[in-house]
Amino acid sequence: MLTDKAIAGLKAYIDRTIVYARYQINGTYYKAPISRREYLKDGRVAVYFSIIPQLGQDVTITEVQLFDTNNDLWAKKTEAIIIRGVQEGVLYRFAFDIREV
Repeated sequence: MLTDKAIAGLKAYIDRTIVYARYQINGTYYKAPISRREYLKDGRVAVYFSIIPQLGQDVTITEVQLFDTNNDLWAKKTEAIIIRGVQEGVLYRFAFDIREV
């Protein structure tokens, strides 16, 4: 069984390993810096980044990704987020739940 210290260590590893994000629009990937990290009250580790296309038209975000300190793909998720041309963007959150079951 993992100790509380081991679980805290895994959360800290996630926190310091993820360094940037990318999102896909119309087959093109755009890089985004991580804007915030936090430990949520329920114990999850959250990583936030902003998606601001600045394309002046309606777009659909079809994938989001996280990369680690080695520039390796660390996590990805298929999406269908529509951003209207008049919107500035969205704040996206990945939340990781680390626990032993």
